[in-house]
Amino acid sequence: MAKNGARSWLVKWRTGGGRGGKEDFETCYERPIAEDFATLVELSGENRPHGYPKGCHGVEDPHFDGTLDADMPTFEQYARHDYATRLGAAPTQRFVYLTEAERHVFPFFGHLPLDRVTRRVLREWAEWMLAKPSARNEHQPAPRMSDEQAARRWARTNDVAVKKTGRVPPGVLRQWRDAGSPRPAPPAPATLSPATAAKVYRGAIKPVFKAAMQQGENGEPPFLSSSPCDGFRLPTGPVTARAILYGPEVDTYLQAVHDIDPDTALFIVTEMATGLRWGEIAGLHVSGLDPVGCVIHVVQTYAYLLDETTGRRRWQLRLYPKGKKQRDVPICHELATLLARRANGRDPGQPLFQGRGGGYIDYANQRNNVLQPALERAHQRGLAKHITPHALRHTMITMLRDGGVAPGVMQLIAGHKSYQTTAGYSGQHTPAQRTLILNSVHPVIKAAAFLFSDPGHDGETSP
Repeated sequence: MAKNGARSWLVKWRTGGGRGGKEDFETCYERPIAEDFATLVELSGENRPHGYPKGCHGVEDPHFDGTLDADMPTFEQYARHDYATRLGAAPTQRFVYLTEAERHVFPFFGHLPLDRVTRRVLREWAEWMLAKPSARNEHQPAPRMSDEQAARRWARTNDVAVKKTGRVPPGVLRQWRDAGSPRPAPPAPATLSPATAAKVYRGAIKPVFKAAMQQGENGEPPFLSSSPCDGFRLPTGPVTARAILYGPEVDTYLQAVHDIDPDTALFIVTEMATGLRWGEIAGLHVSGLDPVGCVIHVVQTYAYLLDETTGRRRWQLRLYPKGKKQRDVPICHELATLLARRANGRDPGQPLFQGRGGGYIDYANQRNNVLQPALERAHQRGLAKHITPHALRHTMITMLRDGGVAPGVMQLIAGHKSYQTTAGYSGQHTPAQRTLILNSVHPVIKAAAFLFSDPGHDGETSP
């Protein structure tokens, strides 16, 4: 039984039946289905039965057709081969491609041969993606809200004094029961965004068809002569502007973080003053700081990578930054002094910023225990934006643009591989940009001063 109360049966086996075979499994939500599926696995020689793709929950795929051409691989078969052999992709990225395909692609058209995936299939897949729940599914309902949780929600809605955490006072529980024990209506299930569909399409679908149009390694003819992706357009979603802090908003946010945890405040100041990614600061060693030259040497990053020994992802140090290019980022004397004090007494190979128990900072702990409470406090003080660690990097790069830094220098400081990524920051007007625009056109307004001083032009149209 799952933690949320859903009953499930797990069918596990090793491919081929050998002790060295790869472990496979399927979760079933009815016992007869689990028993029948286990029998099919045994009859298939301890292999996944045909017509039962990953994530089928023991139910045969209704689209399965046993009469298909055996020489033409299905999309799932060819995609798995492509992900495993794709040149230039790191093991973590290959793992991400496969995980996304198993979750969002294979269940819809993974059973189809490559030559039967058409633009119509892709269009129907995109529509299916945009209607797909983003988190929990029908077999994993949201856990029921406890009485204390419901009472706290009711109390805060009706201006009854109650703490955000801890036990709810008996008096508040009594008032809640006297009011009829109301519970909030369950939220409408969220669906996947167009950005998620585009990410899956560009990484796990489109490159597969491009590879299928190429010859094999030994000169085998290509499987396809054209790609269904040619002429296909994904549905577009609303374009949201980057969340960037301006002027007094910077002070509001930094003060809120400092009130929660002063150590994290220095981390955030460093991120905002250098434009480094979160992992580049978390993975910054004492040896990467040059307080005399007022420079930070970005040579590595702390990232969520695939552990090939376990087949799972975990936070670990990667000995090169994103883009595989080291860079030097200048810092001001004041920040260099603060960071030098923090590095004092530590070994060069130790992280400059450490968690409470030593070692590298835990991203989830920092987000849940410091950044989220600080953001709530900043919202109470008037900040109306949702700020993430990466938004601080956007803030710094936007400040460089507003300060007139050359685009090429901005690209070097930001560590962008492509100039187009840096140029994307020019598509949004900021208060500083507005001032520059108005100052630029001020000669026109100055030359037309006689119009503004002529009362005959106040709200009247010339004949």
